[in-house]
Amino acid sequence: MKRSLGFAVLAAIVFWTTSAEALTIYVDQTATYRYVNATGVQNAVPPDWFTVGFNDSSWLVGNGPFSSGQTSGTIFDQGNANDPFAPGATQPIPSTFTRWDTFHNPYLRTAFTLTTPTDLTLWIAVDNGINSLYLNNVLSTGFINAEGAAFRWESVFDIPAAYTVAGRNVLALQLEDHGGATGFDLMITSNDAATNPIFSINPPAAAVPEPASLILLATGLVGSKMRRRRG
Repeated sequence: MKRSLGFAVLAAIVFWTTSAEALTIYVDQTATYRYVNATGVQNAVPPDWFTVGFNDSSWLVGNGPFSSGQTSGTIFDQGNANDPFAPGATQPIPSTFTRWDTFHNPYLRTAFTLTTPTDLTLWIAVDNGINSLYLNNVLSTGFINAEGAAFRWESVFDIPAAYTVAGRNVLALQLEDHGGATGFDLMITSNDAATNPIFSINPPAAAVPEPASLILLATGLVGSKMRRRRG
């Protein structure tokens, strides 16, 4: 009986480790972002800033994490808890970051590619909070901790495949700060097989037809009208 129990515990540990190591990382904690309003001059941000088609080429470029750390290589206010996420070895705190001064609410955008719509898991660490977060034009409704140190990973959400697309996916968010310290990092992985809150209860964005499809549709409608007139 004891030997069977031992084997069962060992199998569970191996299964959990294998599952964790098997996670595919689509957005790493050092991902590249387009951003504005993290420091200094505040830029006017148009209302469509979060949309997939928005042109962010004029925005600044920086890598995660974002932090009010005082010196290069110091990630201030980032706890290395990693619970419950550790795909293989515990993820280290990155040695570089993008400056995010206190009392600023920066806008960030990043993109990642999928070969097919995919179930994902979103991992967030933030101090102080996130004003709004969108994936492919859909606003998140999940609760995100708005106070306390940015422990990784304090907010975890499942993203059903219906919210994703084959090809380019766009994540857009606005951070918020209440003074003191700031810290933000994020990862998107394949689904971790755990049951986490869903990132949004809003319906997935409607699929937008490609230009070629629109042309075929228009041609079909014209042909249909001509046939009706002849009849």
